[in-house]
Amino acid sequence: MQVKHVLSLDGGGSHLLIQLSVLACLEQDTGTSTYDLFDMMAGSSSGGLITCLIMGRGMSATAIIRLVEQEKLLEKIMAEHWVNRLFNKLQIRPKYQGTSKRLALQKELGSLRLSSLSKRILIPCFNLNQDQLEVFTNDNQPDFLLSEIADACTAAPSFYPPVQMADGDWRIDGGVGMNNPGLSSYLHAKQYWHACEIKVLSIGSGWRSFAVNGAKACGYGGLQWSAKGIASIILREKMMANVRMTGEMLGNRLLYINHCLKNFDMPDSMDSANNAVMQQKALDVGKLWYADQRQQIHQWMQNS
Repeated sequence: MQVKHVLSLDGGGSHLLIQLSVLACLEQDTGTSTYDLFDMMAGSSSGGLITCLIMGRGMSATAIIRLVEQEKLLEKIMAEHWVNRLFNKLQIRPKYQGTSKRLALQKELGSLRLSSLSKRILIPCFNLNQDQLEVFTNDNQPDFLLSEIADACTAAPSFYPPVQMADGDWRIDGGVGMNNPGLSSYLHAKQYWHACEIKVLSIGSGWRSFAVNGAKACGYGGLQWSAKGIASIILREKMMANVRMTGEMLGNRLLYINHCLKNFDMPDSMDSANNAVMQQKALDVGKLWYADQRQQIHQWMQNS
């Protein structure tokens, strides 16, 4: 039976450099670009941005890292709003400017559209007008620009404003409902290649840990729980539950790579890697992840 290989990337803000570093190590080991290693690619949030760049432009993970380091892609995307610089932690507006992100993505992805892609793609977004999660694939109508999709799928609430796409609807980061698209990518691939075996390599971007004092929490109201990151806890646990369910369903057809960030002395903040020091830290963490699971990755690929 023919095997189709699917790459699935979790969301995680600028921790995308960890994922890119893992993939760059794989490219170095195999002598093959990520684009050529996989038949389909899925990504949520920042993973969706990587997906658009690799599948749209045929870029390698190594080339995207150079784009970040030499052309300052993340710094361009994370241009802080001047109001927040004045009022600091009050953050009365989205932290970063949507215009700067949109222009940077338009420059990188140009006039590429979903229908122009030679390989399969899957990216979730949340449609505010329809109040539901939606998934973009090559067959989507309207035939959106990849830059629009990359812009919308990275519009994380409080970090960026919602994005109005060509059909008039407003969308935000699909990670609010599907931060790990592994199972959805498998089901889509199975539907498209129904006679093939589908194997999924799923790479996370690290998960955050939260220390909450139970005795003190007895007196918490909404404000205190919000300050302690309850929304992030809920999203993390939903994602991990989805990962466990996907693993139970797919068995050895799935290889999932992810670790707790605190084990690698990596900041929890999703926008921590907008400077050269933290970017290098994220890249080093990715190399550690790859070295730790190199044997499993190669065994997964060879058992095809």
